[in-house]
Amino acid sequence: MEITDVKGGEGHRQAAWHSALVTLVLIPLVIALIWLLENYLLAGNTRLFLQASLSGLVIYSVLAGILVGIIVPAVRIRAAFLSGAVNMFQIGFRSTRRTVAAVSLTALGVYAGCMILALSGQVSFDHSTGAALFILLLPAAIAAVMICWVLVGTHVQAYVRSDGAMISVFAGVLLTALVFALSMAVLFGGADVQESVAGFFAAGCIAALFFFAVRDVYATIIVVTTSLVVLENSRIDPTYLVPFSPVVALCGILTTGALVGLHWHFSRHYTTVLLPGK
Repeated sequence: MEITDVKGGEGHRQAAWHSALVTLVLIPLVIALIWLLENYLLAGNTRLFLQASLSGLVIYSVLAGILVGIIVPAVRIRAAFLSGAVNMFQIGFRSTRRTVAAVSLTALGVYAGCMILALSGQVSFDHSTGAALFILLLPAAIAAVMICWVLVGTHVQAYVRSDGAMISVFAGVLLTALVFALSMAVLFGGADVQESVAGFFAAGCIAALFFFAVRDVYATIIVVTTSLVVLENSRIDPTYLVPFSPVVALCGILTTGALVGLHWHFSRHYTTVLLPGK
């Protein structure tokens, strides 16, 4: 009887391990792969950001930015909420007061960093061009944050949580930075793939560390969007920027609105309560 109990307990643990592997690792990675393929088909293959196409930008923003970039992760995150694997704090959806503070401080820090790069000659665009680039790249950055860190990052960390904080952070940073680098290299279709992946991987590591430390979606989006502006500003088709197209602004507004709507929905239905002493 004791042997049977031991075997039964071991079988239960194995089943739970396999279930967690599928729900917390494999499914998020499959979603990330679908998004990567969508980036290639809608943007990389068509050279969307290198050769302006306003209709293509709208299609990309709706399908890759909103549908697969926001709505699909939301469905998976909802399941993780119900299972207790993640909570609102971990995915970076915080109170309005804290979000405003995080966004304000991040924006100031990013602006100061951009000014330093401009003075050192690392970037050569003016304020208006930089703002236009930021809005143009915002839908891609929002989807990247939702897929790479809000979905894959938090779920992978939940899977390895029992191994300790260091393993959790290391696994989250390494895997999400790699997913981000490959996705962005495909999205922008750089000629020098190796150099492109290296630059995006470095930016992904910075964004991952920032997200896991600050746990704020909007602040991380500012960091990621600015990184894309710095890395890709010289390769973007200027037709998007001069004169600035209202279609570009519409894509940014729609994607941001979808994210805010998701945040509102989660805030109404899923509340994280911090217990004293926990």
